[in-house]
Amino acid sequence: MYMGDNSKIKQYRHENGTWIRTLDYMQQENVYLKNRLAEIVRDKLEQTLLEQVEYFQNNFLNKDAVIALLRHDIATESQGINTQWTNDNIDLDWLAKHERLRVDMSKMEKEFSRLKFEFNKYLSEIL
Repeated sequence: MYMGDNSKIKQYRHENGTWIRTLDYMQQENVYLKNRLAEIVRDKLEQTLLEQVEYFQNNFLNKDAVIALLRHDIATESQGINTQWTNDNIDLDWLAKHERLRVDMSKMEKEFSRLKFEFNKYLSEIL
């Protein structure tokens, strides 16, 4: 067990809240990107574009799935914050899961940012 205090509990809750807001943003942005892709398909679909369109569509759908999984993991962890802390102690397994979630969120943010940049670059080249 790890000795902790209320400030640590508050920090973990804050971090989870930040992650949820980040996922909300990415989810909204992903909807926007998919709508933009649909506009391109509707207005300018050529056979040569089909491969790239499918690439982006598959990536956007994949990000939807990852966002849903991360949201679930964060919700599960948030519920566990109260049960894992007893008498200012925290279960080290819970803490390790939190660290993995932190890494997963960082990776998702980087991947999503890269995908968004790649998509916007692609649109600027074909339009």
